[in-house]
Amino acid sequence: MQTKREQFQQELTLLPPLETLIPADHPLRRLNRVLDLSFVHDSVRERYCQDNGRPSIDPEVIIRLFLIQALTGLTRVRELMREVQVNLAYRWFIGYGLDEKLPDHSTLSKALERFGDAVFNEVFARSIAQCQASGLIEGKVLHVDATTIRADIDRDRVGRSDSSDPDARYGKFPGQGTAPGYKQHTVVDDKKRVVVGLSVTPANHSEHDSAVEVVDQALTRLDHPPEAVCADTAYGSGRNRAAMEDRDIRLVSPPQRPTRPSGGPWFTIDDFTYDEQQDCYTCPAGAPLHYVGTATGRADKRRYIALTQDCRGCSMKTICTRASRRQLKVSIYRAAYQRLQADAQTDSFKVLYRSRAPVIEGVFAEAKQWHGLRRAWRRGRRKMQVQCLLIAAVINFKRLIALFSLWNGLDNPFFSVFGYIWRASTMFPNRLQPNYAVVPKL
Repeated sequence: MQTKREQFQQELTLLPPLETLIPADHPLRRLNRVLDLSFVHDSVRERYCQDNGRPSIDPEVIIRLFLIQALTGLTRVRELMREVQVNLAYRWFIGYGLDEKLPDHSTLSKALERFGDAVFNEVFARSIAQCQASGLIEGKVLHVDATTIRADIDRDRVGRSDSSDPDARYGKFPGQGTAPGYKQHTVVDDKKRVVVGLSVTPANHSEHDSAVEVVDQALTRLDHPPEAVCADTAYGSGRNRAAMEDRDIRLVSPPQRPTRPSGGPWFTIDDFTYDEQQDCYTCPAGAPLHYVGTATGRADKRRYIALTQDCRGCSMKTICTRASRRQLKVSIYRAAYQRLQADAQTDSFKVLYRSRAPVIEGVFAEAKQWHGLRRAWRRGRRKMQVQCLLIAAVINFKRLIALFSLWNGLDNPFFSVFGYIWRASTMFPNRLQPNYAVVPKL
């Protein structure tokens, strides 16, 4: 049976009120000022029986516990509840007095199954809406990228029918080779590094193929389409350029280099000249390649083939093809790719691209250094999605808190030394010491 705590806090009469023990500039007090969870009860109402059964743990308390986990980066629920047991600020934040028994750690795991994704998506969406209402989102330039997250599973269990994490797949991890994990595909606004969109896939999923979807998700939360989307070379294809053009968005992503057939010293498509009126290509030796239809099983590829007699006596055949005649399989987005190549030579393109890494890579570093994004807390893609949503929401709330500090005349550099103050007040374990070379200032 769903219940709601009528009295948010109960205090021991022999001790000062818990409210008076929490400093005014404490991180959780600042978070509480910008946090609105009034929607939670209505959001999960259908998940509870309203007139039968045992009284439940207040759903808002559960969400607050999850936010503490995302804020501190504690990876294990048992560890989280041990910290809440002894930490006055954590107890105050969830509304529990010193004499009250805390929820069992299993309550949080069961809540994930009960709540589904909707309530966590709403927490994330509201963090974006609050940032937007506060002027923290400009919406002119967005940055897109993906980062890998190590799954909580042994390497030899990946992809097996009896795997404890059936969704995890092998992916490339910088400096570690391949390992089982997930990818978080992320969109960040350029102005204050607010996360405006994300999705989670198995680690073997191409970031190139997720770009349009995650950008479209971000667009639903913005007032207007951005002028540009910046991404690394993995996204620089004709297909993505065409998709962004359809949305009146400039794709700022270095174009992918064409691959040489069979890895040999052969001419690439860039060595051939296209005649749009004749719909044919001309090879470096001057012979034409005519359109003959789409490639088998690939409706997005067009085939152009040279005549056998033109190739038979060609002096360049040894660096063109081993076959009797040369053929090209050309993407239907070839024209968009060439526009991307031309745009990549402009100064404005280069300036925008240089702004990409400090913004998006800085957000990833922040999430992994402070908030536990290096490794999955739980197993399964859906639970990995919840983890990412909570961490992204916390990062956005930090942006709001920094702004709120300015409004209230507080010391704004607080969050630039966020981890140091928390560690100094014994709120963070020593293993989470700040690395100022990794975590950018807010």
